[in-house]
Parts: sequence; structure tokens; C-alpha cells
Amino acid sequence: MQNTSPLPIDYKTHILIAVRGDGVMTVVCDWPHLPSLAEVQEQIDASASGYAAFALCTPTSILPVDRTGGARDKSRSGRWA
Repeated sequence: MQNTSPLPIDYKTHILIAVRGDGVMTVVCDWPHLPSLAEVQEQIDASASGYAAFALCTPTSILPVDRTGGARDKSRSGRWA
């Protein structure tokens, strides 16, 4: 993954996700701004073949990570736990 953003992820971040035919997703690139179509196409062209689709996304939720290494509360676990 090429990270063109020196800043932490925020609500203005744009993330290019590649999706394989089996549904597995991979982050290809991220930008701290709305990228031009040419920037997005350049990253798609540079990605390995075998992807069925690409999605340009912005985060709707940003979840913090417990940086102390402790386990997350499993009572609230779900798909994103």
C-alpha cells in the first residue's frame, strides 16, 4: 500500500480499496484530500491484476486502538472487534 498521507486518518481521508472476486478487500492507497480521477486511475493501474472492483471511500467512523496492548472489551465485540 502506498501511503501518500503523512497525517493520521481523519474524515477528509480518501481510501482506495481493491476487491477480489471472493470479496477479500485490500487498501491500495490513501490520500488526505479528495484525489483527482487521474490520481485514482494511476493507483488502479499500478495495482496487481486480479481485482474485480475498486472503491474510493471516506471513513464514516474512526475507531481508536488500545495502544497499551490490552485486550478490547469482548462483551462489546461484533464484526469489527
